[in-house]
Amino acid sequence: MKKLPDFQHIEMLFLIVKHGSFRKAAKELNLSPPSLTSAINNLEERLGVRLLNRSTRSLSLTAIGEEFVNNITPVFNDYIRAIDSLNSHRAKPEGKIKVNLPRIVLDLFFQDYFIEFKKEYPDITLELFTTDKKVNIIEAGFDAGIRYIQDVPKDMIAIALGPRLSLIPVASPEFISKYGEPDSPQELVNFKCINRCFPSGKIYRWEFIDEQHNIKEIAVNGDLIVDSDAAMIQAAESALGIAFVYEPLVRQKINDGTLIRLLPAFPYPAENFSLYYPGRKHIPAPLRTFITWVMSRNKHLSEKD
Repeated sequence: MKKLPDFQHIEMLFLIVKHGSFRKAAKELNLSPPSLTSAINNLEERLGVRLLNRSTRSLSLTAIGEEFVNNITPVFNDYIRAIDSLNSHRAKPEGKIKVNLPRIVLDLFFQDYFIEFKKEYPDITLELFTTDKKVNIIEAGFDAGIRYIQDVPKDMIAIALGPRLSLIPVASPEFISKYGEPDSPQELVNFKCINRCFPSGKIYRWEFIDEQHNIKEIAVNGDLIVDSDAAMIQAAESALGIAFVYEPLVRQKINDGTLIRLLPAFPYPAENFSLYYPGRKHIPAPLRTFITWVMSRNKHLSEKD
């Protein structure tokens, strides 16, 4: 062997195998496909063997390539752990955290959590990818995810992110002046409401806790369906109907009188969002730092309460 291969090229090989595509691996690495092809050609030349079977229609490991990947994977993981362990000796950890989360989490927590974390740990790269669809974070290459606790896979470790949050119904003074307001959740069916849909296309049924502390679901009516709180709030301000949105997003508008809270005697079954991650022995230092930071912030919130 002329020269030992670059470990970065081995990481590129792992990504190509993971995605089964040069194009997808190049996109994740922010490289052009020709640059990635050149790197793999360089790796094969240094090793003196062909690792990949490539054609216009298919991509697969050769038998030697499969043997090499199986043998080098634990070595590569040990290498990554050794480099990552140096973080404990630095004043400020370095590295990258890749997080999958729904859009609403950015609306609710971007300033207080993600921006504040970046200010405290400027050397950690924070990559936030939003989607309202449920994602397998391991298969998709994420370090962690954020979802409601009931949506967290059972084989993951989860910690609370932020306070328990409630959805509340709101309407504009103009809407209330014209149509009145409901006295109970059951009466919502007699009012024009702004419906929310899930990525699956299913319409969300509004949830309330009644006088007997039971959760009641209400299928509201309306001629506007959206998939974001921001759109619901704008529509409610325009007197297009009653919106059911996260309370922190409309707190100031309620204080200003732009929107009015309805049915205050019937609360929503409040719950936390959760930060979750795989239950493995080695947690990368950047993720471990973020987990510790979130737990500390949650403790601070509890003490304030």
